[in-house]
Amino acid sequence: MARFDRVTVQFSPDVLRVFDAHRQTGWFSKEAGGQMFADINADLWHVLAATGPRAADRRGRFHFWPDRKAEQKEIHRHFAKGLQYVGDWHTHPQKIPVPSQNDIASIENVVRESTLYTPGLLLCIVGLAPFPEGLHLSFHA
Repeated sequence: MARFDRVTVQFSPDVLRVFDAHRQTGWFSKEAGGQMFADINADLWHVLAATGPRAADRRGRFHFWPDRKAEQKEIHRHFAKGLQYVGDWHTHPQKIPVPSQNDIASIENVVRESTLYTPGLLLCIVGLAPFPEGLHLSFHA
């Protein structure tokens, strides 16, 4: 669980399993990523679903560029189930993940260009260390 000024974030075991399954544990492992969807109850965001990676994503050892059309379809599909899009996740080949300037710019761009029903979005980066040390989580408004 993580607390920010505006929200408390709780990950379901299923979401943590998705993150764990895509860690870059091999020397040639590619970055993976996707979106996160939550049941929102006031200031508690219970993240119940994590999507990705997708076949059309562009992935490399040190980069991840998602298929934006597929992401929009995921947002509509999860919204129909009562879940809100709350941010993006991806992996880094670091023990303790640190967001790059590109990571920050990307999530801030999504916040600026999206119609949101939340006060902001989460950026989650999955590293190699066991959770919670191996997770970076930040809130962007």
